[in-house]
Parts: sequence; C-alpha cells; structure tokens
Amino acid sequence: MKDRQKKSKGLKILIVFLILLVFAGGAFALYMYTTPQISLQGDKVMEVTMKNGYEEPGATASFAFHDISSHIDIDSQVDDSCVGSYKVIYTVHYLEKTATAERTVNVVDKEPPEMTLLKGDHLTVFASEVFEDPGVKAIDDSDGDVTWNVKAKGYVDMYNKGDYEIEYKVSDSYGNEAIAYRTVTVKGEPNKLKKGVIYLTFDDGPSNKVTKKILKTLEKYKVPATFFVIDYGDDPKKIALMQRALDDGCAIGVHGYSHDYSKIYKSPEAFMENVTKLHDKLLEDLGYDAFAMRFPGGSSNTVSISYCKGIMTDLVKLVQKEGYMYNDWNVDSTDASANSVPAKRIIASVKAGCDPEKYNIILMHDSDAKETTAEALPAIIKWAKKEGYEFRAMTPACPTYHHKVNN
Repeated sequence: MKDRQKKSKGLKILIVFLILLVFAGGAFALYMYTTPQISLQGDKVMEVTMKNGYEEPGATASFAFHDISSHIDIDSQVDDSCVGSYKVIYTVHYLEKTATAERTVNVVDKEPPEMTLLKGDHLTVFASEVFEDPGVKAIDDSDGDVTWNVKAKGYVDMYNKGDYEIEYKVSDSYGNEAIAYRTVTVKGEPNKLKKGVIYLTFDDGPSNKVTKKILKTLEKYKVPATFFVIDYGDDPKKIALMQRALDDGCAIGVHGYSHDYSKIYKSPEAFMENVTKLHDKLLEDLGYDAFAMRFPGGSSNTVSISYCKGIMTDLVKLVQKEGYMYNDWNVDSTDASANSVPAKRIIASVKAGCDPEKYNIILMHDSDAKETTAEALPAIIKWAKKEGYEFRAMTPACPTYHHKVNN
C-alpha cells in the first residue's frame, strides 16, 4: 500500500515537473522567437502643411501579450518650417530585443504668396498723364521675395475716362497662386495739342508686294507707322518685312490670325483665341510682345450681329482686361472702298480728315490689292510734314480713338 502511494506521489511529481518543463520550454521559445511589435497610430505616410505644426500621432508596442508602449523612443526629424520629406523613427528595446518602425512625413507648401498693392487698390489719374503702375510686392513663405515673378494684365486708357482694372498674378515654386486687382480711374479730358500728330496705320498685311514699298517710303522720309497684321504663315520674306519695320521704329499690332467674321465673331472665346494665336506667333517669330490690336471692321462694326448679338460690347472690355490697347481710327483714307482706289482720292481723303489740333489715326491698308495706297503715301507724308504734323508709331501710352459700339 505504501509502495503504491509512493509511486503515485512520484508520478504526480513527474507530471508537475513535465508541465513545468513544458511551460519553461514554451517561455524560452517565446523569448527566443518572439520580437517586439510596433504599431503606428495614423498613416505610415503623412502630409503636413508647412508652418501648421506637426502633431506626432505616436505608436504602440507589444511583446507577446504585454503592452510595452512606454519603452518606445521616438526620433523625429520633421521640420514643419521647411518643405521636404522627413522620417520619424520609432524604436523599442525590451528584454534585450529591439524593434523599429518608420513613418514618412511630407511637409508641403499650400500657402500662396502674399501680395501687397503699392499705393493701394484704387488710383485716380487724369487724362493725358503718363500712367506708371506702382506695382506690387509679393512675398512667399517658401520662396521669399517673388515680386520678380508677378505678371500684370490690364490696360489703362489715358485718353478715355473711365474705370480700368489691372490684374496681378504670381505663383510660387509649388504652384500656389495669388491674384490681386487694382482699379484705376481716369478723369478729365485729354490735353489739347500744340501741333497735330499723325499715326499712320496699315491693316491686313504683311504683303511682299505692298508692304515692301511702304517700308521703303517710310525709311526714305524717316517716318514710323503701325502695322496691324493678320496670319502671314511661315513666309520668311514676310517675317523679314516685319522685322525690318521693327528695326525702323515701327510698331506691330494684332489684327487677328483670321479675318473671317463668321469665325472670329461667333463668340468672345473664339475672338480671343484668334487674337492670342497671332500674338503668340509674333512672339515666337519676332520676339515681339504685341500690345496693340484692332478689331476687323472696327469696334463699331455691325456685321458681327449676324454671328453673336452683343459681342462687341463684351469684346471692347475683354481685350482691355487681357492687356491689349485697341485703336480704331478717326481718319479714313477710303482705300478699303475698292481694290484700286485712285491715289489722288486717297490723298484727298487723308488731307480732308486730318486736324492739326488732334491725334490723327489714319486707316490705310497694305494687302496685295492696295498698290495705290503705297503710291499715295509719299505725297501724304510730304504734305503732312509741310503742314507741321508729327509722325509717331503707337506705344502702350499713346492716344486711343474708339468708335461707338453698335453691337
């Protein structure tokens, strides 16, 4: 009986020992093969807006079933005052074991530059004064002073009273854009002239035949002019003619890539596309940033009614908002009334239309069919010089003449 009890007791001890051995082995295996685990709170890749402050989301850590989050060390390299990609390293040491995790924090700039309108957002000037835009100051939190990158758009007509808007736009290197506006009010009437001024203007060129003759006459008499051109294709001779005009002190204006009323006057968008296309072509071919434009048919044309009612009322405002100076004319040479108007008639029309007390903007043409215009030009120039007129090419600050809008 005692032997049985001894054996039973020994067996129990053995079982307990074996159980303890299993638990010890399990604990040893758990220690040997288990590593600390780190779980990031929040996203593994985060985006933070610069200067808004980076708030560390933190992390949790565990070993087997134990929470060891208090053992985590965080090494943050995030500088939220500077755009960049930064790392946050999470490290936990426990029972001589180490685990790490990593978070990427992208600091981005979403703030546009701050623009300050020098002399305020509203200015009042008087007709005939020279308007000098005081400009703006633009400071960006990333790029610093970006005033050099400000682009101004808008035209102030110093010869026609009214309110004009100038738009200022600037972007930083991260694409954040700021826009500001200034209103310029022109008051009063233009000053009276001491002597008459003539602006010779030629539409619908360049023509290898007629424009060439006109430039030769202008050079001979040392007189500048303004050419409102249409699409000239890739003709190197026509490009050379326009470069010659610029070299001689003349100005070039946009008449339109196309002169087809049905296409250009079907919508404001179509018209501005027509203007921009030619403007950009002149910029590419001549490096010339055309500031002046003339509406085909003038701003008073009524043919546009057939394609878009009220379009001219919108366009006269739109082109100025886009930064173009538009000019009609107040002296008609009548050379557009037929293909071969006699030179004598052209000369007489110009003489009758000019006034020594005003700015005279003369409408003429230099397309292939206008050879009589080229023939009439020397006599017109000689007469005008004898009468004391001064010849000028158009500039951004030159006088304008606008017809009454009829559509």
